[in-house]
Amino acid sequence: MVVNVLEDLNIVNGELTPEFDIYNNIYSVSISEEIDELVIDYKVTDGYVVNIIDNHDLVPGENEVYIQVIKNEEINTYTLLVNKKSSEEVINYDYLLEPLEVEEELPEYVAPLIGGICFFIILCTFLLLFKKKKKHKKTN
Repeated sequence: MVVNVLEDLNIVNGELTPEFDIYNNIYSVSISEEIDELVIDYKVTDGYVVNIIDNHDLVPGENEVYIQVIKNEEINTYTLLVNKKSSEEVINYDYLLEPLEVEEELPEYVAPLIGGICFFIILCTFLLLFKKKKKHKKTN
C-alpha cells in the first residue's frame, strides 16, 4: 500500500506532463508568462496535511515547486518542474562584440605561396631526418 500520496493532482493554469499517477513524484508544468503562481487542485485522504513550497513569484525559465504530503512525521514530496514561457529576447545584444570589419583582402597568390613554403619546409625536414649517413672506413 502506498502511503502519503496525492489521490489526484491538476494544475488549473498550466499544463501538467505526464498525466498524474500516484507512483510518479516528478512532473513538468508549462505556464504562460503572465502567471506568477500555480493554481493547484489536488485530492488527498483525510488526515493528511499538504504543504506547497516555492509557489510564488515564478520567473521566466525554469522554476521548481514542491508539494509535500505529510502524516505522522512522514513526508512524501512531489516536484513540479515549472517552465514559464517568456516573450523577451533570448539573446542580449548588448553583450555581443562589434562585427569584425575586413579592411582589405589578400591577393590571390598568397595562399598558394604559403602552401609552397610549408611544403618546402616539410620536404627539407623529411630529407634531414631520413638522410642516409655514409659510413667511413678506417684505413690502416
